[in-house]
Amino acid sequence: MYLEEVKMTRIQPCTADAGRMKFKAKFSRDVSEILPYINGRMQTAIYHKAAGTLTFHKEFRMITIYPEKLAVSKVINETDAFEVMGLVQNLINDTYDNRENIEPLYEMRERISPIQVYKNLPKLNCRRCGETACMAFASKLISGAQNIKNCRPLYEEGYKGNLVKLEDVLQILGYA
Repeated sequence: MYLEEVKMTRIQPCTADAGRMKFKAKFSRDVSEILPYINGRMQTAIYHKAAGTLTFHKEFRMITIYPEKLAVSKVINETDAFEVMGLVQNLINDTYDNRENIEPLYEMRERISPIQVYKNLPKLNCRRCGETACMAFASKLISGAQNIKNCRPLYEEGYKGNLVKLEDVLQILGYA
């Protein structure tokens, strides 16, 4: 096993979201050589070569992998934190095991903007998704805080073409 252990070093209330927690953990080894491979396989990752970090979202959680540590914000509780630690350890080990089949990506990927998503939404501002406007929904969809299925008008007649186009955009993001 490439990464034997991920050990929590600190957990505290999240400053970005009062009802959530944030934590830091230490890796049993330096994982910097694996970061470009994770970047190559994970469409939603943001790799900063100079800083040596890789950041991605898992639903509402923001996860940053450093060479020797992990920082995660917006976890629900300590149990959720341990689940995220396991997820990251599995991601790193699986990537290491399959690195011969993965094209590493050393550059920062261009991000998709909320406007690109918004263009394919019904633009009804119906609030059925729980957001005040379609633009807010688009922003949260990109960050992982919303799910495409919450935009119910997309699944109604008249918007099927929009749904297909939006699914293509989301595939680029790595959601499909």
